[in-house]
Amino acid sequence: MSTDSRGYWREEFSLIAILLVFFVGIVALSYHIPFDARLFPLVIGSAGTLLTLAIAIEQMRGRGARDAATVDDDDPAAKADWPRYATALFAAPAFGLMFWLVGFVVASLAAMLLIPVLMGYTNRRQLVVTALLTVAILALIGPYLLNVDLPHGLVGDWLIDKLALRAS
Repeated sequence: MSTDSRGYWREEFSLIAILLVFFVGIVALSYHIPFDARLFPLVIGSAGTLLTLAIAIEQMRGRGARDAATVDDDDPAAKADWPRYATALFAAPAFGLMFWLVGFVVASLAAMLLIPVLMGYTNRRQLVVTALLTVAILALIGPYLLNVDLPHGLVGDWLIDKLALRAS
């Protein structure tokens, strides 16, 4: 990480640029979809673009006011090492890939059990209880109260078809 008298400004602006490209891409790619299907991507993409631009403006205005002395030794950002940074950077893409491959339950449990440990969280009992309760509650609320089927992923669908577990 590049720390100078202005803090983590390179990383902040890199993240802002990535987010801006991502949200503008959502808006641009949604224009060739029928109107009712593109409404949600347009709203999310536009809101994300506006928020990213607001964050960029705020960062540029506050860049001169920051000082390296304002970071305490107890601040987690001061102790951020490469594994924590990599976990924060790759957590969302890894979760998305796992969600696509193995579905909601396995991906959510893996994310809720692995990411906090990789980020340095030490209370494992609370972590396990929170992960299990959250996934169980969402797995019950989705299909039964909201009438929304949770994704099983490619591997889950293959197993369900292979073992003939689908109701005909």
